[in-house]
Amino acid sequence: MAVNRKSRGGASLVDGVYDRILLRIVRGELGGGAELKSTRLARELGVSRTPVVQALQRLEADGIVVHEVNRRAVVRPGAENWLMEVHQLRELLEPEAAAMAAVRIGAEDVARLREMAARARPGRRGWAAVARELDYALHLAIADNCGNMALAEAIRRCWTFKRVSYEAGREDPAWLARGYEQHLAILDALERRDPQTAMAAAQFHLRSAASFRPAEKIV
Repeated sequence: MAVNRKSRGGASLVDGVYDRILLRIVRGELGGGAELKSTRLARELGVSRTPVVQALQRLEADGIVVHEVNRRAVVRPGAENWLMEVHQLRELLEPEAAAMAAVRIGAEDVARLREMAARARPGRRGWAAVARELDYALHLAIADNCGNMALAEAIRRCWTFKRVSYEAGREDPAWLARGYEQHLAILDALERRDPQTAMAAAQFHLRSAASFRPAEKIV
């Protein structure tokens, strides 16, 4: 996966074009083998050709787009499942990282997450937006505190696609509330320095998110 994308807010124009093209791919609007002409995409997206070309280069680096012999950029077959497969990768990586982070995370990080969790409590004004922030903060805190640089980078790269998931999926308050409770369970285990419970809670959370996906298989 490309490494120069931002994990959350402050996205550049190229980031935005990348996300919009990927969104069309995972929704099946651009199926496997579909030709991606930069001039046509630029016109459809209302941008110049330059950010489209750069976005296509990133998509190729991530393996979502391929160039055929005649140098045409086309959607790779199966790319409509990209977000779902990234989530499957997270299921393999993050539970182990949570266990590792449970014995390393510092009190300052736990306190920051606790404060955010208090503001994200369902029913509070603006809680949904803060719940999304907690989603980022908790999972990336696990990556940052797992003690394995390669594992942390792999998790962070997976999370560069979360913005697309939020844009693609139907945001249900019930789903957000369920995720909030699961995040609290993970945070409780981290605070108690309980690796096994942290691993189990992270695994349950990720599997639950996958089972609660909308019909188009975007998570």
